[in-house]
Amino acid sequence: MTDPLDGREKLVLSNFAAGQTGNLIFVDTITGAGESVPIPGDAGAWGLVNWNNEKLVVGTCPQHAYLHCLDLKTRSWAEPLSDPGEKYFWKMTLGSDGNVYGGTWPGCSLLRYDPVTHTLDNMGRASDNPKNQYSRPVDGSLPGYILLAGGYDEPFLKAFHIESGTFRDFGTPGFVVREVTDTFICTAKDGQYEFYDPRTFERLPDDGLKDKLTAQETTLSSGKRHRAIELAGGRFAGVRGQDLYFVDSLDETPELNRIPVEAPATQIHTLASDEEGRIWGSCGFGQTIFRYDPEDGSEWNSSSVCDAGGEVYGMVFLDGKLFMSSYVGGDHIVYDPAKPWDQLNNANPKTLKSVSPEYVRPEGRSVLGPDGGIWTGWSAKYGTYGGALSRIDPQTLQVECWTAPIPNEQQVSGVAADERYVYFTTNGGASGLPYKDVVCQFGVWEPGTGLVFEHRFEAGQRTGNAIAAFDSKVFVRAGAHIRIFDPTLLRFTGSVATGTDCGWMVRVDGRTLAAFCGRKLLLIDSRSTDVSREIGLRGHVGAAAATPAGDLVFAIGEAVYRLSAASIART
Repeated sequence: MTDPLDGREKLVLSNFAAGQTGNLIFVDTITGAGESVPIPGDAGAWGLVNWNNEKLVVGTCPQHAYLHCLDLKTRSWAEPLSDPGEKYFWKMTLGSDGNVYGGTWPGCSLLRYDPVTHTLDNMGRASDNPKNQYSRPVDGSLPGYILLAGGYDEPFLKAFHIESGTFRDFGTPGFVVREVTDTFICTAKDGQYEFYDPRTFERLPDDGLKDKLTAQETTLSSGKRHRAIELAGGRFAGVRGQDLYFVDSLDETPELNRIPVEAPATQIHTLASDEEGRIWGSCGFGQTIFRYDPEDGSEWNSSSVCDAGGEVYGMVFLDGKLFMSSYVGGDHIVYDPAKPWDQLNNANPKTLKSVSPEYVRPEGRSVLGPDGGIWTGWSAKYGTYGGALSRIDPQTLQVECWTAPIPNEQQVSGVAADERYVYFTTNGGASGLPYKDVVCQFGVWEPGTGLVFEHRFEAGQRTGNAIAAFDSKVFVRAGAHIRIFDPTLLRFTGSVATGTDCGWMVRVDGRTLAAFCGRKLLLIDSRSTDVSREIGLRGHVGAAAATPAGDLVFAIGEAVYRLSAASIART
């Protein structure tokens, strides 16, 4: 945009701060100076449109799907607007009628915002399939129309006629709009291209049209191609995770620099401890990791750990190296903190073999298995129910994958291990689809053999991430109980009533289980299975870990708390 306050060109970024309030970032394209502008509400924005260098229109997520409008001259926000029931605004686009359009979740709608009257209208569901929840992305490049794709139960591609307010199908479902010109509409999927007449929507033969596509990319120092944003005067910019660059031409090799404003603290997604007792973790939707030393208070935050977006789910330290699993690329990653950071060249951290496109979310997290491998539980690709187990060999860095360890079309929701087995739970969660009400299951996997035992829980007893194995027992969250499994007898032998679902369980020492259930922490003696102490918490715990010294660390929102080993022993 051209900023009306000073007449200078600014690159505008929308920032998602998980569990916090998001912000916009203005970066001067010449000086590189940055300005942070908090949005009025919600964690952040996918939707962002520059309206005539007068207003910035922002669509937020993940709680309210607010429509925020910033007056650039006064730097003042208009009253937020929203559509009942919607949680996410996805990409937004400027239509030929001067209005701003955006897709949504979970209503699969097309919303229209009029910046002149400051009104928000729902133009209707983009799909007749009630299982479709996503309408994204949207494109307003074709005069008189808004082009949009969506799914994920049944992919679709549609054209919304602005004047009549009607939707029509065109193209191949599953493709998205790549580019619109006066002579063609190009849609794309996985490197395939299709072309359509922009007046009739009839399929066109390729006839060299692919060669006419705009390839607005730079080449990074690693040799990887990267999408660039065109600026005034023939210059370009690009954003890669927490870094950005400016170049005078697409032939120039970009120099990456950190975004020039302070990043807000964000909700912690996973925690782990290294052999020295330092705390490591990841944040929601950040694809970054952090390190905190409780002894001296020092801290460090990384850039992106891999090329894909998303966040790190699984974190396991072994022999001084951090093994990670991450969404959305189905990635396995290994990082050596003793060596220089060089993710751009895939040197350190190093991305290993992926389980995508079939599996994208490591919902079950990762554990060290009895065979010395790093085991991870996966959820299937968008629009699909299903799960898998994977294993990294820490010596060779080879990756193996076992699809549907229990053939039940359920994701692997939690993983634990002891000296002999890998244990896992499954449930009806999925990416891009509503939770499926299923009978959740528990499996026992012996490395080198496979599934040796499976159990079906009672209806309504949902499983999750909470599972732990030690002291010759396996503790499994099933509904508002912790079920106790005997791996010698291969059967469940008891349970502990928790009053509410447990979100996380951690082995603290040789006989203490920490179970986080709602807003309380239960310390359970593994031998007697009695609750030795109940501690009230300030909120719901999103991640927890134990240090080698026996301290318990856990995260509530963006904050890390510690319960010392001495305090736990006094129970």
